[in-house]
Amino acid sequence: MAAPWRHRMRGSPMRIWLLVLLFWLPPCVTVAFELEPLHTRNLAPPALIHGIPTLQPARVLKPGVRQWNLTVDGVSNFTFRSADGATTRLDGETWRAELTLKRGLANGFEAGLVLPWLRHSGGFLDHFIENWHDLFGLPQGGRDTAARNRLNYSYSDATGRSFTRTSATEGIGDLALEAGWQWLEAADGDSLSVRGRLKLPTGSSARLTGSGGWDGALWLSGERRRQAAFGPWVLYGGAGILLTETGNLLPGLRRNQAVTVTLGAGWQPWSRLGLQLQFDGHTPLYRHTGLREFDRFAGQLALGGQADLGKATTLELAVVEDILVDTAPDVVLHLGLRRNF
Repeated sequence: MAAPWRHRMRGSPMRIWLLVLLFWLPPCVTVAFELEPLHTRNLAPPALIHGIPTLQPARVLKPGVRQWNLTVDGVSNFTFRSADGATTRLDGETWRAELTLKRGLANGFEAGLVLPWLRHSGGFLDHFIENWHDLFGLPQGGRDTAARNRLNYSYSDATGRSFTRTSATEGIGDLALEAGWQWLEAADGDSLSVRGRLKLPTGSSARLTGSGGWDGALWLSGERRRQAAFGPWVLYGGAGILLTETGNLLPGLRRNQAVTVTLGAGWQPWSRLGLQLQFDGHTPLYRHTGLREFDRFAGQLALGGQADLGKATTLELAVVEDILVDTAPDVVLHLGLRRNF
């Protein structure tokens, strides 16, 4: 039986939005355009319900500066596998919107609040994704012979462990609290920050919008910025540890610790436009399934960039592919918009 405080948290979206209103009282501050890490992470069904963090910038917000960041991800999943008595099918479309509010504090600290919303359905992107694969000569992996726009997120094994989601569903995800501290900020463009994240069980594990447990993450985020004749460039990365409660999804197969890693590079050929390449990975969150979708190192590659829209507003676009096949979504279309005040 779930603890009473979990039921109270899941049933109090109004309290969550009141927290947002109290947090969000922006003054007006202008900052220069600089590339940040792409706000991407593994959004495959077995992983997205857990508190895997997106890499945050190596420089925290200055005291008094506030930022809102809205991301929308269209996630197309397609994989089917059987091994050692276990079977999984991850065929469907997930849309995930996330609003993050941050505020720079004194003494090099930063605080943030993350509000996610998710929808799982058969979607409408299958035909587009098939054409995308054909255009770039990528394998279809059986997608072109399967029924389009259907939802089947499922797992079963010989021991009776299973989950199934075949009907469309949506709802608020697991809210998260974030914090950062500036460890190093050198004049030559090298920066390092310590970041932390606490995920609360406000979503629903039955609807695959939450894990049913608390998660905590701690990581380092670093960057090196330099000027060159062909434009400014930045190398960035981070690594950390994720600690999770077992939760309600396949509890007998869960790993409660994982290591996360992100590496990326960006180049600004124009003052208001930057191009980026970024790898996101993490160690397995499950074990003993014999299926790479669950118990293999997961890795994805994002290709995209950011554009300065003026008034301290930045647009972020990326396409994400599972460079380690079937350990992450087949294709993710990522859009982000953020503004500093």
